[in-house]
Amino acid sequence: MKSLKSFKQYIVEMQELAEKLLIIGKGKRYGQVVFLAGGAGSGKGFSITNFLEGDKFKVRDVDEWKKAFIKLANLKDKYPELKSPPLDLNKPKDVLFLHKWIKEKGIKEKTLTALLSDVNQAHLPNVLFDVTLKDKKDITDIMPHLIEAGYDTKNINIVWVLTNYSVAIQQNRDPERARIVPEDIMLQTHEGAAKTVWSFIQKGTPRGINGGVYIILGGKKNTVLYKGADGKPIKTGKKKDTFVVKDFKYLTMKEPGKKMTTSAGLHSQALDWIRQNAPRTLTNKNVFGGKKNQ
Repeated sequence: MKSLKSFKQYIVEMQELAEKLLIIGKGKRYGQVVFLAGGAGSGKGFSITNFLEGDKFKVRDVDEWKKAFIKLANLKDKYPELKSPPLDLNKPKDVLFLHKWIKEKGIKEKTLTALLSDVNQAHLPNVLFDVTLKDKKDITDIMPHLIEAGYDTKNINIVWVLTNYSVAIQQNRDPERARIVPEDIMLQTHEGAAKTVWSFIQKGTPRGINGGVYIILGGKKNTVLYKGADGKPIKTGKKKDTFVVKDFKYLTMKEPGKKMTTSAGLHSQALDWIRQNAPRTLTNKNVFGGKKNQ
């Protein structure tokens, strides 16, 4: 009876946990698009699983394609340029080679065409694009395909995971990380994302994007997890790989279907976050105005 009581107590405790999530499109399972932006090492994968309802979206992640093509090259007699010498995604030069190879093959465009072909316009799939947004073309090149497929512009959203650049550098160097990005490329992605999103906040999003615009403040120190009696973070999901998030920080800069916020307070908060977390190559040059990082 003791074990049964413990189980019931566990269920009650789980039901009492008020999990915090950023809900896109009121939680609908169809018709929603998210451009998840952020420089390399920002923790976008963690955000998909733990801050967003990632299981409701088809995630288009270039990193997964890279791993898939390496696997194909090793298992089948295809893509000899990926086999000799064998590529190692922990080596920055191999990551850069594969990135260029994917781009030259037009893999992004081909997979997008396959995804959107013959879709039911009444139940368009939720799609999440994992991008750096170092350039607005990460979005504008895709927009015509989405509009043609029938997505409502009010359901096309931008979420930027803003993580302190020094933290991202350390996360990128983690030996358990699936791939290590060359640090010059990392710098470009973090600089570009900051400048692109701040431009959107000041001037508005590109034509065709009329959904929400959100900024998540990434990093472990900005995330509070629920913990069990043993003091360890509680994990849920089929694979027990999802944390139960008690609190994390994010800003809503634009509501779906509305104009970008004109709130001086929100603009000030967003600017403070950028100054505190963007690469110092930007903040020391006073790119965003105001005081420089110390």
